[in-house]
Amino acid sequence: MSSPFEIRGVVEGFYGVYYTVPQRESLIRFIGDLGFNTYIYGPKDDREHRVRWREPYPEEAMQEFAHTVQVAKQSGVRFVYALSCGLSIRYSSDEDFECIQNKFLAFHSMGVRDFSLFLDDISHEFQHEQDRRVFSSYAQAHAAICNRALEWLLSVDSECTLSMCPTDYCGEAPFSAYLHELGASLDPRIDVFYTGPQVCSTRITADHALQFAEAARRLPIIWDNYPVNDSSMRPEMHLGPIKGRSGDLYKGCKGIAVNPMNQAEASKIALVTFADYFARPADYNPDESWDSAIRRVAGESSAKHVRLLAETTLMSCLQREAAPKMASLVGRLLDSQREGLKVQGNPAVCELSDYLTELDEACYHIVNRMDNLELRNDLLPWIEVLENWIWAGRGVLEVLELLERGKDYSNALRAVKDALDVVSKHPKRITGGALKPLVDYCMKQVEEQHGKLWVLSTEPWS
Repeated sequence: MSSPFEIRGVVEGFYGVYYTVPQRESLIRFIGDLGFNTYIYGPKDDREHRVRWREPYPEEAMQEFAHTVQVAKQSGVRFVYALSCGLSIRYSSDEDFECIQNKFLAFHSMGVRDFSLFLDDISHEFQHEQDRRVFSSYAQAHAAICNRALEWLLSVDSECTLSMCPTDYCGEAPFSAYLHELGASLDPRIDVFYTGPQVCSTRITADHALQFAEAARRLPIIWDNYPVNDSSMRPEMHLGPIKGRSGDLYKGCKGIAVNPMNQAEASKIALVTFADYFARPADYNPDESWDSAIRRVAGESSAKHVRLLAETTLMSCLQREAAPKMASLVGRLLDSQREGLKVQGNPAVCELSDYLTELDEACYHIVNRMDNLELRNDLLPWIEVLENWIWAGRGVLEVLELLERGKDYSNALRAVKDALDVVSKHPKRITGGALKPLVDYCMKQVEEQHGKLWVLSTEPWS
């Protein structure tokens, strides 16, 4: 790929269930085809990576890593092994440093030459009295361990590189005293990660990156926390394109490492749009890229169906409205009701009904007809929620029509309640509650005419 971004990567750096070996190798081949050149391994819940970082991996796991490293090499992708030792490390301990050496040497023996130390998501306080006596500050300890690791790596192999994720990895100028001190003490050959103004940033510009670079005394690697959906974002599915990254961002950074979702196959949609952004940042068009990405990942015969589903999953750090088309249709329907139009024959009712039917057909196709079974499996939990929203929406339209005609609506209302009960208890979220204003309107009409029949769940619907 011809790109102004030197580093075009993926960082498997999320919390929760991390990728299987086949998923990871599929993703590496995929990003290699797209022109990415880096894959950073560092999932937080890999115990030998973080919580039990001192322990060696089992032999079977090391054999799998060796195969993955070769897959990366064949794909034109640098495999970077990251160690997240900050939860318990004794920065002044030779014994702990030896554990780092042993971990890195094991990966060096299989061909890895690029390493990283993740010191993110940890306390700013020393965990050991010994370190308090040796180091004057937390930043000094982080610089010392990273500098020592780099010098040792270079003594082993002059081709080795080291990067690090600092404890303060986001924000805006003037940044923390920790970051300024770290930047002043850290070997300039060590790359530093930056997630932008926020942990999950709506916008990242060249100015943001350059301000960070001034504090850290080097151009950062942007750790882009989109489309990741771990921790509090676990209910969400992020299928939209990347946006909010300035066309001149490459002027302020060495590159970008994309943190994907726990769902490897579904993450490929956003990754295709990143590839388009990497190639033409100034001319990047998110909507055009998105169409192409969905066709590439879902396949031509399933693209329109996945696009319909994806249009209900857009709530993320990039935007707050999950389903703008659905919300617009609901708004037009409610406006027509306030204007006194009847339900029967109302164009706004027909439009929403037709849209819900399209969504229903899309869900059915994805579940039963789509060739990409990995993508199907990633999407199934969200399809379950969406189907219940669809049933609730259809039921509400039926209740409103029966109310208008003076007919018995009890069965339709019960179906609405049953669907919403599923939605309120489900661990996944979709549509951002775009149908909720219509549900509330329907319940108000029922209550005004016949009294309150049910108290629906008060759980947030989104």
